[in-house]
Amino acid sequence: MDRHLICALALALGISAANAQNSVERTLEKHNIQVHGFAAQSLVYSNDNNYLGMNTSAGNIGWTEAAVNVNDQITSKLRAGIQLHYTRLGAFGGNKASVDWALADFNAKPWLGVRAGKVKIRWGLFNDKQDYDPGYMWSLLPESIYGIDIRTTNLSQWGAELYGKVDISKKLGRLDYSGYYGYYYYASDDGYMALFSASGIDFTNPPKGITPGFDLRWAAPVTGLKVGGSLMLYNAKGTLTNGSYNQPLAYWPTYYAQYDAHKILVSAQYMKLVQYQTVKITGNDPSSSGADTRAWFVMCGYHVTGKLQAGAYYNRYLLASADDHGDPANYFHEWVASSRYDFNANYYAKLEGHFVNGNGVGFYGFDNVNGLQPKTNFLVAKIGFAF
Repeated sequence: MDRHLICALALALGISAANAQNSVERTLEKHNIQVHGFAAQSLVYSNDNNYLGMNTSAGNIGWTEAAVNVNDQITSKLRAGIQLHYTRLGAFGGNKASVDWALADFNAKPWLGVRAGKVKIRWGLFNDKQDYDPGYMWSLLPESIYGIDIRTTNLSQWGAELYGKVDISKKLGRLDYSGYYGYYYYASDDGYMALFSASGIDFTNPPKGITPGFDLRWAAPVTGLKVGGSLMLYNAKGTLTNGSYNQPLAYWPTYYAQYDAHKILVSAQYMKLVQYQTVKITGNDPSSSGADTRAWFVMCGYHVTGKLQAGAYYNRYLLASADDHGDPANYFHEWVASSRYDFNANYYAKLEGHFVNGNGVGFYGFDNVNGLQPKTNFLVAKIGFAF
């Protein structure tokens, strides 16, 4: 084929594609529809132990995630939307996208709104934001509280949420509240189910339960400052291959504070989780056990330039109910140094170093068959695209 004809065809196709894109954008804008999303690819390399279900001691690119969401502003007060999310984290995640959230949101007044459907759970500083990687500097949020390997289970619930903002006064600031009730399923392909299996608890289907809870935060009259607390209660019931499983309501409070203004970010959060479980194996008496876990972190960040951010955090976890607090399986102490560079409005990169003492969270026996070392250092390098 003549090269001039090829060039002409390519130009025509390019113009057609651009016109089609502009036409779609105009149509979406006309109907108040917004489409956003991201894709990110990570390399994780550790010195000894494998981490998060990946063969990280050899260097691993097994962490891939992408999401797309569509929001339709039907009226000035009514919005409907859905987000599909794909995650592959080593042994965790599936081969297809799942629904992160899908809801109708009616905002009657600034102080009263209601969301219904599959609604993200507002708990602590980051739970309802952790499915959108471009929205924060860190490659990994503090694992002891926002475990990436258990995110799918903790992110959202099927039910309803009441929310709103109540102005107190100019001198006292504002209260933001969220109260919700619904039910959830343990994700079949995340770390919770791997931990159950490692304990010899095998379900015919993932367990499920209810998730009542609330979040209350004070937006101070100081720009960028908020202080708050959340409480989630959840139970779980399930059928085992050889019996039954029952977990009464677990108690999961958290308290937090954050300052984010003038290029500076400072955050802190503390949580406590108390839960019990009863396993009934056919032909045997019921067996009950419980756990009391504590975790907290402090973090700081700084916008060095308009494109470059740098920061650090310290993250600590303890299985308080364990008899031996010196066993590395019962604690997790972590120092993290992180950076992010935004090339433009769409492309970004993150580089993060982790220095871990203990292996209480994020480590699994199936990919550490020779046992776990008490200390681990690892690096996360990530590139991402957002639209």
